[in-house]
Amino acid sequence: MFKVGEYYEDEAKTVANYLKDAGFKVDIRGLVLARTDFSASLQGKLSMVKEKTEIAEREQYLSALKNALEKGATSETFEDLFLEEAVPGWKESVAKFRLLQENDAEIDEEIDEENQDSYARTWAKCILAMDFAEKVMNLNDIEFGSSFADRLDDPMVSIPVSPDYPDTEEPLLIQRMDVDLVKKYEITIDEFSASLFNEIDPEFQDEFGDEYLKIRSLGLIIEHLVKVVEKGKMDIEDFAELCDVEFGDKWLMNIEGGEVAEEIARSLEKSGILKMKGNTIKWKGHT
Repeated sequence: MFKVGEYYEDEAKTVANYLKDAGFKVDIRGLVLARTDFSASLQGKLSMVKEKTEIAEREQYLSALKNALEKGATSETFEDLFLEEAVPGWKESVAKFRLLQENDAEIDEEIDEENQDSYARTWAKCILAMDFAEKVMNLNDIEFGSSFADRLDDPMVSIPVSPDYPDTEEPLLIQRMDVDLVKKYEITIDEFSASLFNEIDPEFQDEFGDEYLKIRSLGLIIEHLVKVVEKGKMDIEDFAELCDVEFGDKWLMNIEGGEVAEEIARSLEKSGILKMKGNTIKWKGHT
């Protein structure tokens, strides 16, 4: 079987329906996948962490956090009060960034690529600043509306560092691995079915271009073997050489299928095109 890809349920149904409509033999199999994410941070008193890594920007965020809390910020007003100082001009930039995300196909011509990048950077900076502030409040047991006294003079902080932080014995280093279990669906097709690539709806080619090219590559090998190759008896090694093909003149497409020659041969055998016996292949209808 030839793997087309792995998808979440709705997308898997879409891909499978396109292929089934084109006459493909499609198999769908549910999979549980684990996605892992490794992260690391330096966690400790601000005075200690700043000796290990650059935190000038975080100190600006800390100052903005103090001022927001001193102004009596609540859970509803904190974002505005904090980001107003931490990321000046954030509100307009983030609003434009969100508008661009919602209307991607109708981007205002006056908003050039440089500005789009600037909006995206501001949005990312807001996320970073809010994450820092929330962690500081959690690490130092600070709640909205309560007195924080001198707890922000030299607070506990958590600063992200590379997962490959060089000093693994660093006392302030906290390493973390997050594992996310998700269900996806693996779609496979019978190798011989790939020869039907011309029957696939053009919309599939536009929406799933990579998948179409992979299917077409295998399909071209199948077409070459069935229509072009001189038939007769041959061993699997000779058959494997025939699975390496090149098409085109000025636009070349080179496909190396020799390593999967046996799988291709077995698919052709199931379709009644040839017969395998040991290391020998005999094409049906030929002596």
